[in-house]
Amino acid sequence: MEIKKDLLKQLPSFCDETPFQIKGQAVKEAHQAYWKAKAHPKFRSRKNPTQSCYIPKSAIKKAGIYPRVSGKNLSYTEALPEEPLDGRLIYQYHEWFLSVPQKIETRVAENQGRVVALDPGVRTFQTFFSEFMAGQIGYDDFGRIQRLCFYLDDLISRTSKAKSKAKRRMKNAQARMRKKIKNLVKEIHLKTARFLVDNFDVILLPTFETSQMASKSGRKLRSKTVRAMLTWAHYQFKVRLKNKALEFGKKVIDVCEAYTSKTVSWTGELKKVGGSRVIEAGGIKMDRDLNGARGIFLRSLIDSPALMGQP
Repeated sequence: MEIKKDLLKQLPSFCDETPFQIKGQAVKEAHQAYWKAKAHPKFRSRKNPTQSCYIPKSAIKKAGIYPRVSGKNLSYTEALPEEPLDGRLIYQYHEWFLSVPQKIETRVAENQGRVVALDPGVRTFQTFFSEFMAGQIGYDDFGRIQRLCFYLDDLISRTSKAKSKAKRRMKNAQARMRKKIKNLVKEIHLKTARFLVDNFDVILLPTFETSQMASKSGRKLRSKTVRAMLTWAHYQFKVRLKNKALEFGKKVIDVCEAYTSKTVSWTGELKKVGGSRVIEAGGIKMDRDLNGARGIFLRSLIDSPALMGQP
């Protein structure tokens, strides 16, 4: 790689003490980033202050990462894998994280044919319905996250008027608040995914098109609803759920959820529910989210008859 050799020769003298491996990898990543962004260059979002760098497995030691350069006073909060692979060092919200992948053996689950349908939402994170049980996960839990978002908005507004040290302290407080919001969302993602793979074998997950619903052109949702929907990070949850299902030998199927919220699952008629929490027809009332999950469950069994033959 001629570019790498030429650039390494042109580095300033203060880089001489840096190990060759670190400098070489930095040049390689810069070269790759340039060619990826050449066709569609854009500025980096200020809302994404995360920075990361590649760490080869040879540099990950019990004493730290590159102990000769970084010092031997670094400590891990968790034990390293027995055979760590190449990882990344991530700086986010004024904290350092070492992301180290490892090889694991996927489990072979006893397929008992337990099918569950999910209905993602805003006020309630996930509603599930199966043949034997139904329930809601994160019912009205967004209230706490919403309050933190309001506090963050107020802090951002006051930060723009502050100066010097006060402004720096407020920015640090913003980072702590963003981290708290992200950790709350991540917690419900991980706990929900583990609950589902522990109790069900086939998970029916609707294709929740968040980006299309949040688009400003012709959307029918209020800005508060859009913000709540984006904060829940439903796509990230889908990725985490599929990874966990792969690990435990379970199956996640993407299904269509069109009209399931408006359709009465026991009569098949369409109802305008608006912002109501319940749906009613024929003298029967049901929570709108449970009705949606039930509709997805029934519709998927009809569209995919193979699910009815699960052992």
